[in-house]
Amino acid sequence: MRLKAYQLETLGKLDAFVALLAAERAEDAATRAFIANAPEALREKLMEGQVDPAVSAWKKAQEQNVAVSPDPWRDLPDGHGAQVPHVCLNLPTGSGKTLIAGHAVGRILSRLDGAMTGFVLWVMPSDAIYKQTRAQLRDRGSAVRQALEVASGGRVKLAEKANDFTRADVEHGLVVMTLMLQSAGRRDKETLKVFRDSGNYATFYPDADDLTATQVLLARIPNLETNDLADGTPGSIKQSLGNTLRLVRPLIVLDEGHRAYSETARRTLGGMNPRFLLELTATPDREQSNILVKVGGRRLRDAEMIKLPIQLVSDEKAQWKDTLKAALDKRAELEAEAREHHDRTDRFIRPILLIRVERTGKDQRDGVHIHTEDVRQELLGLPGVQADWIKVQTASEKELDDTLMDETSQVRVIITKDALREGWDCPFAYVLALLSKTQAKTALTQMIGRVLRQPGAKRTGVDDLDSAWVFCSDLSVKDAVEGVRKGLDEEGMGDIKSSVRAGDEVVAEIRRADRRDAFRDDRILIPSVTHDDGKGGRRALDFDADILGALDWDALHYDGGAALDLDAAGSRRAHASFDYGTAETIERHGAVVREELANTIDRPDLARRLLGLVPNPWIGIRLLDEGLAALRARGIEEGEIAKGRLDLLDSMRTELEAKIDGLARTAFEAKLADGTIAFKLTGSKADWDMPSWVDVEFRRGKDLYEVDDDGHILGRTLYLDGIKQGELNGFERDVALYLDGSDAIAWWWRLASRGAWGVQGWRRHKVYPDFLLRLDGDRQRLMVLETKGKQLDNLDTAFKRDLMALLEDAYVKPAPGEVDLLDDAADSIRFRMLMQEADWRTKLGQAMA
Repeated sequence: MRLKAYQLETLGKLDAFVALLAAERAEDAATRAFIANAPEALREKLMEGQVDPAVSAWKKAQEQNVAVSPDPWRDLPDGHGAQVPHVCLNLPTGSGKTLIAGHAVGRILSRLDGAMTGFVLWVMPSDAIYKQTRAQLRDRGSAVRQALEVASGGRVKLAEKANDFTRADVEHGLVVMTLMLQSAGRRDKETLKVFRDSGNYATFYPDADDLTATQVLLARIPNLETNDLADGTPGSIKQSLGNTLRLVRPLIVLDEGHRAYSETARRTLGGMNPRFLLELTATPDREQSNILVKVGGRRLRDAEMIKLPIQLVSDEKAQWKDTLKAALDKRAELEAEAREHHDRTDRFIRPILLIRVERTGKDQRDGVHIHTEDVRQELLGLPGVQADWIKVQTASEKELDDTLMDETSQVRVIITKDALREGWDCPFAYVLALLSKTQAKTALTQMIGRVLRQPGAKRTGVDDLDSAWVFCSDLSVKDAVEGVRKGLDEEGMGDIKSSVRAGDEVVAEIRRADRRDAFRDDRILIPSVTHDDGKGGRRALDFDADILGALDWDALHYDGGAALDLDAAGSRRAHASFDYGTAETIERHGAVVREELANTIDRPDLARRLLGLVPNPWIGIRLLDEGLAALRARGIEEGEIAKGRLDLLDSMRTELEAKIDGLARTAFEAKLADGTIAFKLTGSKADWDMPSWVDVEFRRGKDLYEVDDDGHILGRTLYLDGIKQGELNGFERDVALYLDGSDAIAWWWRLASRGAWGVQGWRRHKVYPDFLLRLDGDRQRLMVLETKGKQLDNLDTAFKRDLMALLEDAYVKPAPGEVDLLDDAADSIRFRMLMQEADWRTKLGQAMA
């Protein structure tokens, strides 16, 4: 397969870095040889100036514009304490990461060691990705396998965890072992075969009674595990797979590398003593990855790697079966077009419908949540659908195999929940149906990447076959666009994400806003609302488990049906198309087309819509039946009730929300009073560690940074150039300028809407305040501000005001020794609700005193 331009450029950047690394290693070896011959008194001093070759190569790569990241080298020590040369290829979903990695293997081995042999450890995070990659490696006709055969001179040997290999295999061929991340990174290593003494790798080890050779090997590779003697001294070396990997020093290919950022995973990978680690991911962590290359979604579009436009079909106020039928019909239309295209071009495409449900597993089918078997049963009842068309792929049912792309495969429908959410790619997946009523937007974000890959990396010229189709239940076009944006961002296509729009907008670039020098090295920790975990520790407050779980649901009833008036328009379907426009941005093409749908009373469907309020469907069914009974008792006909069923739901929500809110507040306050709920630092991930920088979207020629009324750049923001004009509403801007001009302030910052930090109260959604500021002075005093327009003094404002007052009173700085972060803890945290009133400045000044 001929590589795309961006793939060749990526490999070129990797070649350049490996060449720099090889040169730095040679220079390091020469320097160390010189030092070894120097007088003994000078050796230690001379060694002090030595920089690890990987670190110096990274610095040169940045100086020569080889590396895209401006960040310093991110450490990853091996079992000897030396740096593992590790770089990240930031590649979006659908870019051909596996193919790039296949070509990269030979380039790294030949340029780094001058060899065509060795050991490659291909690490993957999920079963779906593992099976896909293994299939490509096994298929001698695949482009990935061919790249490896070329690199090794036709001497590839494939292995899995249970397979044996010999020293000769490694020295005279290329051993490629596939391994699941879970097998490589669990804490309890002794329970895993990877680290057990198997005796299967004898050719790599000295004889058990050759103590001299054993000691020499341990001195050369000190992190080998041994069978210790009774007195604790090292005995024979364990002949385990784990030890053998440390001996052969594998080239590690780490797929979906963002899944391996835990301390355990990084320590385990480094402990394998890799000669090189190549990380592939769409969403790298700049604090852990050395990002060498970044490819965006626009390059994929230009290379015909992804399907566009994205056709969004949203069913509003409809049943899930209607959405399913519409998606199935579209798949059938696409197959008819695919057959016509095959007759003209001999190019085979079998469009597949991917369906996301709410529940899986034999014990989870309750008749209310949409289950895999509910969907299978519904599909088999439709004309023309064959049983062998349908496969279920979940954590417990794994019906897919390696033949999905074969022309003989009959699969046309795949039902899943989360098993295919990340990393799974099938170019034949054309239609995505999201049947979840309560999580459609989130599901769209997670699943959009699964239907974007273009078959054969070449457009067909048939509009429908060059498009991705998404069918949603109860999701507006506006929310669908937002879901697509987030999904593209998570698939590594952020450059496209920022340009998904429905009107005339300018494409934004991402700029980094660093902290001001005075606060650059400060660690700013903010507590969250936590709950006793029952084990002597604390965890984040879980609204469902800790608040709703404490309520007496049997005492809750719906009374509004006795006086409810029904007046609703009924169900309808909306269809909109999104593609690139003349300004190279994704925008809506044409008008939103709507049609009316049938109306019926579906009790499970209606009860499901109450799950945001009540914890389980049985409570929802009971309350719904109370409402339906009241309407029927008034003589209202079934047809009118069906048409106005969402009016009933709206009435139920309004009444039940008020009743549940009162019960939830009582439970929250009781737990806060007895210490079960707390607002203080824990020394765990529950605390929010403010980042050293933030990313800001900036549109050249359109965006400007915020200034004060005299045109001066803001001088007290925590981050430089982080606030743009137009981001703050009128009152927020007035408050920001007041803060920026106040000598009582050390720094302030406008918190992102629904950003990284918020406080959980007795309502489901967190409160995300507007401003965080540190007051000037020797003590560390923080203030949290929430601003509200004078017209917004309502029940929601009252809830936030009451919650913030409770949290301010509850905050206690940790005592010495209570947590390790005492020096980083605020002495006090004040909360203020600032209303847009004539004297707001006076009140804010008093609050900051």
